Amino acid sequence: MKKKILVLNGQYLPGYKGGGPIQSCANMVENLADQFEFLVITSDRDYKAENAYENIKVNEWTEVGSAKVFYMSPDRQTLSSFRKILNETEFDMLYLNGFFSPIFTIKPLFLRMLGKLKKKAIILTPRGDFTGGCENKKFKKYTYIFLCKMIGLYSDLVWHATSALEEEDIKKKFRAAKTFVVPNLPAKYVSKAVTLNKRPGELRLVFVSRIFPKKNLKFALEVLQKVNKGNIIFDIYGPMEDKDYWKECQAIIKEMPHNIKVRYKEEVKHSEVAKVFSKYHGFFFPTLGENYGHVIVESMMNNCLVILSKGVTPWDSYGEEVGTLANLEDQNEFVKVIKRLLDMDDLSFRSCIEKNNEFVNKVLNASSTIDSYVYYINKIG
Repeated sequence: MKKKILVLNGQYLPGYKGGGPIQSCANMVENLADQFEFLVITSDRDYKAENAYENIKVNEWTEVGSAKVFYMSPDRQTLSSFRKILNETEFDMLYLNGFFSPIFTIKPLFLRMLGKLKKKAIILTPRGDFTGGCENKKFKKYTYIFLCKMIGLYSDLVWHATSALEEEDIKKKFRAAKTFVVPNLPAKYVSKAVTLNKRPGELRLVFVSRIFPKKNLKFALEVLQKVNKGNIIFDIYGPMEDKDYWKECQAIIKEMPHNIKVRYKEEVKHSEVAKVFSKYHGFFFPTLGENYGHVIVESMMNNCLVILSKGVTPWDSYGEEVGTLANLEDQNEFVKVIKRLLDMDDLSFRSCIEKNNEFVNKVLNASSTIDSYVYYINKIG
């Protein structure tokens, strides 16, 4: 009989506004469904959405892909409701997503601390909560971490880090933490032919992520301001999570030189992301930190070269391979990368795409990662 893994996450399919954690969970379920039975408890609506998803059953178990999913309405997201469903549901292991998730991580752990939750093995993955993001609201977050240590809220569980960077961040906060490192599982990869031509002096760049300081769109715009030759299109896709930050970006866009055309294309559903990436030469993503970065992987998988920050994602070797890695402390390094791509002809561009595809085929092979998940889940549970 398969082990039953109960996954708690703030959002799940068909949501997409919550970014990578949704895809991390969905990919895990689909890749491991042959080995484990997955149950998912999640919100009945997308991140910061006012209304529930259309055409879903709320507050009851329903089949979604390879999992049974319980879409919980806001009025049911109480301690008493969690106590009831977690104790009535049959499962072997609890898998929590997001360290700071007030509802789907903190409430179950609080119930456990009070002795109101049946004893089961727990895996917690921070989903990037410590990676490049703790500087925002720093005092509040570190106060919370200090208090959690005092009361032992996160004791006696196992931490899943999806990269060595994330494990290092976990250990900085919780020195005695029991950790294991296994990368996120990618979506199934199907090699795609390159259809986009590349002419010297022309470059199509895209940004696909939340409009939020951690994703560093403002920095990308400042870099493009310094590119004073050629013709560049820079299209921005993503939910408007921080409107004040977007105003700062808009001020830079107004001062952009005439050779740089910047357009905001609004949000894009996850089902459309592959199509979006296939229309551009490069994904300009100088993020402040990613524990994995599904959007980075999806760019690679769709022949869109990723322009990345050095030392803050697990993908430095990719950037070194194709020459698209730069230091956040020096905007001019990014300018040089952009100009190099701008000057490329079609033959040089396709050579970079070949390196990109070699990397994808070599590194994003899911079979060994699946084996690691199976090993650790069986060992812990």
